[in-house]
Amino acid sequence: MKKNNNWSLLWNPFTRVAGWQAFGIGIIIVLISAVVASFGNLAFDGAIDAHFGDNITIAESLVVTGISLLSIVLSMWVVALIISKNFRFVDILGTMTLARAPYLILAVLSPLATFPSTEQMLKNPMIILDYPSVLMFGIIAVPIVVWVIALMYNGLKVSAGAKGAKLTIGFIGGVLVAEVISILIIILIRYLS
Repeated sequence: MKKNNNWSLLWNPFTRVAGWQAFGIGIIIVLISAVVASFGNLAFDGAIDAHFGDNITIAESLVVTGISLLSIVLSMWVVALIISKNFRFVDILGTMTLARAPYLILAVLSPLATFPSTEQMLKNPMIILDYPSVLMFGIIAVPIVVWVIALMYNGLKVSAGAKGAKLTIGFIGGVLVAEVISILIIILIRYLS
């Protein structure tokens, strides 16, 4: 019985940790992930996604990760305001931050993936097939992203005390809004730089 409970914590640790404790653990992992990912030219530049780029600096990685995290926290806070009457902002902050912890796996693996340059990809998109590490990274990335989404959903569920269609629709809407906001802000910053 204890073993099953431990497995369930992988999908929903928020029954045991939330608020400032979840934020403290989560922000350390998020910062480490951003720094390590920059060595593999990986940027966590969306609410639920990551992309490889050319020469991503530590500063750029930290900025886009921060924007993405802030967009998901604020979006889920607005969702919680709509679907729940009794929640704490700090619980949304903590659970959404800790939910990004699995991205540390992608960050650690990112330096091992070799990618063609953006210029090569634009000339010949099929060149990606000549890089087997890209395919392996993609195969590993899909369940990691699913895990992050499940953690975010469970974080909102526990933090807002919501369930049913309101929770599901609110969560999907919140993720989509966060994705759009983070992408627009990142594009705007790159344009102004």
